[in-house]
Amino acid sequence: MQYQAAKAQKERARQAATAERERVRLEREMHRAAAAAAAARERMTRADAQAAVQAEREAKRLHVEAQQMRVESLNADLREELAAIDGVLESTLAVDDYVDLEKLRRVAQHPPFQSAYLVPLPPPAPVVAPPEPVFRPPVPPTGISAVFAKKKHAATTAVAQGQFEQAHAMWRAFVAQIPQQQRAAAEQHQAAEGERLRRLAGDRKRYDAECAERQREVDEENRRLDDLIGRLAAGEAEAVEEYVGIVFGNSIYPDVIAAHSDIDFSFSPEFRELSITLVFPPPEAIPATKSFRYVRASDEIAETKLAQRDSTIRYADLINNMTLRTVHEVWESDRNGKIDSISLVGGVNHVDPAVGKDVFVRLIALAVDRADFLEIDLARITPSETLKHLRAVVSKAPHRLTPIDDKKGVRG
Repeated sequence: MQYQAAKAQKERARQAATAERERVRLEREMHRAAAAAAAARERMTRADAQAAVQAEREAKRLHVEAQQMRVESLNADLREELAAIDGVLESTLAVDDYVDLEKLRRVAQHPPFQSAYLVPLPPPAPVVAPPEPVFRPPVPPTGISAVFAKKKHAATTAVAQGQFEQAHAMWRAFVAQIPQQQRAAAEQHQAAEGERLRRLAGDRKRYDAECAERQREVDEENRRLDDLIGRLAAGEAEAVEEYVGIVFGNSIYPDVIAAHSDIDFSFSPEFRELSITLVFPPPEAIPATKSFRYVRASDEIAETKLAQRDSTIRYADLINNMTLRTVHEVWESDRNGKIDSISLVGGVNHVDPAVGKDVFVRLIALAVDRADFLEIDLARITPSETLKHLRAVVSKAPHRLTPIDDKKGVRG
């Protein structure tokens, strides 16, 4: 479904690209003119009297220019919207409405495994003993002074010897503790590494469980897809309806139409007929503006309304185009020929002003066989004439919500 929706959206984006670029340019010019007008007004407050008059004149000119740019932008948006409404049939002819269900098959996507405990802890550094102390006796005195310093030298040597023995004893004690320190460090490293591995295993277990759940969901979706493909091949009503629902779900209408329209349908395997109820947007939902213009005297942007005749024609054309588009989408997508005929009723939901109740006003009714419809080249037709050819019953005044008289049915 996402694949087909993206495909339809891409086509719509291509058709709107030119209008979008023009709108962006106009908006950019509008913002530039507005910014220039604001700058001019700022200069006016700092200028002397003569300069202020000139700055005010310039500010007014730039303001008018900004308003005119705004009008051009509004008109560009309006042209794009009306072109999309008028082209609802043409736009679908450029898109293949067939949905290849096999392309909806999913493959589980798993993120790479991550854990804060992936890297092994570095082993403890070996305990290195300091260099063994070496006794260095004081240098004995020489010369005449040696006779008098001999006793002092002996005392100094005794002190040095005692300090050496103390240092050497400390060194021996340190060296003796090295094996125990290394064992303690190794045991601590082993315990920390064991804790790391335990937590790593916990992270891996959670990751594997998440992958398994993703795979289970994908497998279940693919199982349902296989079931749909099988039931569709057998022509089961629910499968045909589900497939048609996917097709209609991919059908992209302009926002103003999509927001006010709806569709319901059911399939009869006995008669191989698809019955459709198509809800059109009400007439008031369709823009009745012809264009926008800037009125300098009041500094306002005013609307020019479409002539009633033009609004009437546009709405009638929309009814015709949506009807033909709906039938076309069904049969273009039904490559396996499960649907032989279509019975369609289209209308508008509104409140009956006479009784204050919600009613569905039927504006068109059509019954057509596949063979008769597929003979029509929709790229070259006039929709109203095509519906006459198909013996459709059409409202004489759809813009007034005048209901059709189809008591006798629509099949010739």
